[in-house]
Amino acid sequence: MAIPAVTNGTTTATTTAQPTGAIGKTSLNQVDFLNLFVAQLKFQDPMQPMDNYQMASQMAQFSLVEGMNKMSESLKNMEASQLAANNLQAASIVGKTVEVKGNGLTIKDGKVSEGFYQLEKPGRVAINIFDTRGGLVRTLELGAQDTTKQKLVWDGKNLAGAALPDGEYSFRVTALDEKDQSINVTTTMTGKVDGVSFDSTGTLLRIGSKQVLLSEIIAILA
Repeated sequence: MAIPAVTNGTTTATTTAQPTGAIGKTSLNQVDFLNLFVAQLKFQDPMQPMDNYQMASQMAQFSLVEGMNKMSESLKNMEASQLAANNLQAASIVGKTVEVKGNGLTIKDGKVSEGFYQLEKPGRVAINIFDTRGGLVRTLELGAQDTTKQKLVWDGKNLAGAALPDGEYSFRVTALDEKDQSINVTTTMTGKVDGVSFDSTGTLLRIGSKQVLLSEIIAILA
């Protein structure tokens, strides 16, 4: 700690050693700033005292620091409130069917879940459907499609026309323009929300074997 001392009419500072194992502060609060300000006034050169502008400038800095601290605390409270609201919202949709970003399909009791796709611009469309091992089970040649949102229509049968077993599948949309250039495609899927979990990435919804962020929900269907 610095201790002021007077030598030949001038103020100097001497230091004393910190006790072994002592840990200094790593941050300063408003009280610390005020204590420093008072110490500065106490030990200033009486022949060259701090002028009013300097005092006003330092007080303004103290006020700015306090304001920033209060703002930071307010933002933390808002973040906590938003997280609680998101968690409550997520819990309320467990058991409901939702539409989310993705390309998953499910066959349950012989019925295929819904999938959708939308082209960035008109083009020719083909859809490949895969099982969980990545094996191709069906190809749908759909021809020319426009940019409206389209529903994927699949009867749940394989390339040979045999009904596939219940389980999870995925689809991939390939779209080409008149110059055989690829077209960007947005895909969505539907599914029942079986559960909710929370981690550092946010609120996660469990839909079958997949997990999607709450923010990826496009619609709550039922």
